[in-house]
Amino acid sequence: MEFWRLYRVLRQRRKLILAVTAAAIIAGLVAGQHRSNDYSATATLTLPTVQQFYFVSGMGSDAGAAAANSGTLIVDMIRSREVANRVIQQLQLPIPPDELEGRITISQDPNTPSVFRITATGQTPYQAVTIANAFADNVAAYDQETQRQQATLAREFVEKNVNDTQTRLADAENQLLAFQQHNGTVLATGASAVLSNLQADARQIDFDIQAQTARLDALARQMNGQPRTQTNQLLFQNPVAQQLEGQLIQLQVQLTSQLAIHTESYPGVVAMEATVQAIKDRLNTEVSKIISAQQVVHNPLYDALSQQRVAGETDLLALDARKQAVASAIAGITQQLPGTAQTQMDQARLTRTADILTQQLTNLQNQLAQANLHEQEVQNIGSLSVLDHARSAAQSPLGGLRFKLMIALVLGLLGGVALAFFLEYLDNRLKTPEAAERLLGVPALVAIPSQNPPFDEAYRMLRINLGIHERGDVITLTSLKPRSGTSTVVANLARAFAQAGKRTIVVDAAFSSPAQHRLFDVPNERGLAQVLAGDATIADVLAPAGTNLWVVPSGPEPCGESRAYVGNGEMTAALAALRQAGDVVLIDTASAGAFADAFDLAPLTSGVLLVVDANQVPRGVEEQIKLQFDRLQTPVIGAVLTKVAPSQVDSYFYQERFYNPAPRRRLTVTPTMAVLIGFLLAAALIAGRIAWMRSDARAATVSTMESNLTVAVRAVQHDASVSDFGR
Repeated sequence: MEFWRLYRVLRQRRKLILAVTAAAIIAGLVAGQHRSNDYSATATLTLPTVQQFYFVSGMGSDAGAAAANSGTLIVDMIRSREVANRVIQQLQLPIPPDELEGRITISQDPNTPSVFRITATGQTPYQAVTIANAFADNVAAYDQETQRQQATLAREFVEKNVNDTQTRLADAENQLLAFQQHNGTVLATGASAVLSNLQADARQIDFDIQAQTARLDALARQMNGQPRTQTNQLLFQNPVAQQLEGQLIQLQVQLTSQLAIHTESYPGVVAMEATVQAIKDRLNTEVSKIISAQQVVHNPLYDALSQQRVAGETDLLALDARKQAVASAIAGITQQLPGTAQTQMDQARLTRTADILTQQLTNLQNQLAQANLHEQEVQNIGSLSVLDHARSAAQSPLGGLRFKLMIALVLGLLGGVALAFFLEYLDNRLKTPEAAERLLGVPALVAIPSQNPPFDEAYRMLRINLGIHERGDVITLTSLKPRSGTSTVVANLARAFAQAGKRTIVVDAAFSSPAQHRLFDVPNERGLAQVLAGDATIADVLAPAGTNLWVVPSGPEPCGESRAYVGNGEMTAALAALRQAGDVVLIDTASAGAFADAFDLAPLTSGVLLVVDANQVPRGVEEQIKLQFDRLQTPVIGAVLTKVAPSQVDSYFYQERFYNPAPRRRLTVTPTMAVLIGFLLAAALIAGRIAWMRSDARAATVSTMESNLTVAVRAVQHDASVSDFGR
C-alpha cells in the first residue's frame, strides 16, 4: 500500500521531476563545455630501507613510532606549499598553488609502505604526465635538502652536548677527588656500623656482669658455710693487685678501641689480648697469695671455693674495665657520627653526579656516532627517490562529457524526486478522504473528482451511503469555506435521488449566493424568501425541474432580510410542508465558516452534510464548525470531499476507461514536453560539438605530446646522472 502512495506522489509531480532533471542536464552540459582535468598520470617514489628517522637526545628515540608516522610526514611534504611553488616555477603554470594541490592525489602502497604514488590530473595527457613527473622530482630534491640540513643540525647539536658533558664530568671528578683527599680517614670508617657493634657489646657485657655477680653471690653463700680465712677487703688494699687492676683497665680500653677499627686477627689486637691475659694471670696469683696468707686452717673445699671466687672477682674486674672502655668508645663515636654521616652523604652525592655524567657522556658519544653515520647516508644515498616516472596518461573515469551528463541525469532525478516528496510533505491540504476523516472526526462518504466523467457514479455512491446511514428525509448541506461546491453537490445529489425514484425537493437557502435556479433553469421571481416573509406558501414557490424533482428557489429579496427569517416559525412550517410533499429534502445553505445560516437551520433538519474542498488547507475553523454542531445537538452525517485529484480516487481509473474507451493514441506535445525536447536537442548539439572539437585537438596534439614527453624523460635522466656524478 505504501508503494502505491509513493507512486501517486511521483505521478502527480512528474512534471516537476522532469523539469528538475532537464535543468540538471543543462547544467551538466554547461559544465562540460569547460575544459577540465580529464587525464591522470602517476609517478612513483620510494623510501630506501636503510633510511632511519633520527631523533636527538631529549626528543625521543623510538624508531618504531617514527616509522609509523613516516607515511603521514611524506604525504604532508608532498602537499606542502614549497613543493607546489617549485613545480609552478619549473613548468611556468598560470595557476595558484591551491589549484595545483587540488590536482594531486597521494597514495601509499598497502603491501609496500615505502612506496608512494603521486597521481596528477591535467587537461591533456602531456600536461598530466609533466605535472606528475615535476612533482616527483621536486619532492625528491626537497626531501634530500631537508634531510641533509636536519642531519647536519642534529650532528652539531650532539657534538655540542658531548663537549658540554665532558667539561661538566671533568669538574665533577675534580670536586670528588678534592673531597676525598680532605676527608680521607673519616670516609674509611663505617661509624654507624661500629656504633651498632659497640652497643651490642655493651649489652652483652651488662648481661655477663649480671651473670658473674650472681655466680659470686652463690660462691659467697657457699663459703659462709665454711670456716672463714680472709675477708675481701685485703684484696683491694694490696698495692700490687691495685696496680695490676689499673693496667688491666687501660689495656681493655685500648683493646676495645682497636677492635672498633681492626679485626681480632690483626697483629696488634692479638698482642694486646695476650698482654691482657698475662695481667689476669698475675692478678690471680697475687689474689691467691693474699688469700692463702690469711688462711689459718687448711680446708680443701674452702680452698676450691676461694679459688673460684678469686677467678670470678678477676673476671668481674675485667668486665667492669671492658664496660668502661666500650662506654668511652661509644661516647667518642657518638660525637663524631653527625659529621661523618654528612661527609659520607656529600661523597655519595658527588659520586652519583660523576656516574650520571659518565653515563650521559657514553650515550651522547653513541648518538654522535649514529649522527655521523646518518649524515653520511643522507649525503651518499639520500631519502626519497623517484622509482618510476610517469610515461603515459589515462583518461579519468570521472571526467568527460558523458560521465558528467550521466551524473547530471542521476542527480537531477534524485533531486526532482526529493523535491517532489519534500513538497508533498509540506502540502497539508485535505486531498484524500482519510485526511478529511482525521480532521473532522466524521466519515467521508464520497470523494468527487475534479473532472469528468465519474460525476454520476460519485453521486450515486453518495446517495447509497446516505441511504445506508438512514438519517431522515431533510438534510442540510453546508461547506467549511465559501466556493467549495456546495450548490453543485446539492444539485447532482438531487438528480441521483430523483433517478432512484425518490421524490426529491431542493431548497435554495443560500441567500448570500443562490445558484439552484441557474443549475435547474427555473425562475427565481418567487422563492423561499417570500415564504419566510409570509407572502407565499410552499405550493406557490415549488417549481418542477424534472421527473421526481422540484426546486424551491431563494427568491429575489435581499439576502440580509431573508436570512433574518431562517430560524423563525415560518421556516418550521415550511419544512413540515416540504416533508409532506417529498421523500427527500436537500437544503443548500451558505458556508458555515462565513455565515450562521446553517447553524439556524440545522437543528430543524435530520442532519448536516459537510462539503469539504480537497484543496483546502486546515486553518482551525473546521474543528470550530464541528464543535458548534455538537453543541446544537445536530448530528453531522458525514463529509463530501470535492475537487479531488483523479489520482486520489481509486475507482476513477476504471470509470474513465469505461466512459472514455482508449482511442488511438496520438502524440500530443504539451508546452512542458516541448521545452524538455528543446533542452535535450540543445544538449545533444553541444555534446556533439564538444566531442568533435576534442577529437580534432587530440589528433593534433598526439605527436606534440609524444615528442615533449620524450624530451622531459631525457631531461630527467640527465639531471639524475649529473646528481650522481656530484655525489
